[in-house]
Amino acid sequence: MLFFRNILIVILFAFIFPGVLSADSIVAKVNGEPILESELEEFTINIPEPFKKAFKKKALSKIIDSRVFYNLGVETGLADTHEFQKKIEKAKRMILAEFFIEKKLKSRINVTDKEIDNFYQENKVKFSSGKKILPAHIITRDKELAVIISQKVNSNNFEEVGADLANKSPDVSFHTLGWMEAGRDSGRMPKAFENAAFTLKKGEISKIVKTKMGYHIIKVADIKSGWEKNFNQIKDKIKKQLAAQKLNRLKQEYTNSAKVEIISKDYK
Repeated sequence: MLFFRNILIVILFAFIFPGVLSADSIVAKVNGEPILESELEEFTINIPEPFKKAFKKKALSKIIDSRVFYNLGVETGLADTHEFQKKIEKAKRMILAEFFIEKKLKSRINVTDKEIDNFYQENKVKFSSGKKILPAHIITRDKELAVIISQKVNSNNFEEVGADLANKSPDVSFHTLGWMEAGRDSGRMPKAFENAAFTLKKGEISKIVKTKMGYHIIKVADIKSGWEKNFNQIKDKIKKQLAAQKLNRLKQEYTNSAKVEIISKDYK
């Protein structure tokens, strides 16, 4: 949807602000009216070079369709109707607002290397992931029963035995816990449980672990290694994020300085 919205904006922009798009090579004509290369470039600026040609072909097809039906709209007098003029005025407001932001506000935004580095240092946890485990556990408050269960289960039958015991005995519960991440999920389970679970290898079963909840027998079904993105990998992403934040604050300053009155109680 965003792709086609960009096409519409380019077409409206060309009609409403003629001459803003620079003169360049003609790639096609519709009833003698040229379609310029710059019109296609407008919405492929951020497309990686290997994919630009395919995107431009899609864009050209849409622009051709739009020109055809635009001309038919003019010929049939729809362009002169009050309804259409209202739509054009609305489009002009939206496009001019975006044009002002692009030309007058974004040029004032500057993100320094120090700001980028500070953000990275303060938010390292967002750019990393600790070791993750996928644990399940059988739990009972009866120590002797826990010993019997621990002798009965192995890596292959753990889930089957746990579910079966939980169905047959009110003294036993079996739970799968979903992914747990070291550090971020601290406190989700008792400390003794976490310490035991995070030391297990994939498929390994723990010894009996005692917590305030009871006696646990834990199996880790899967493990994902932790990772951390280095500064150079995400520097540009952080810069864009900080620039967007600064732009939003600047836009808010302009909005706050305007005389805005909310008349309807429904929107206050």
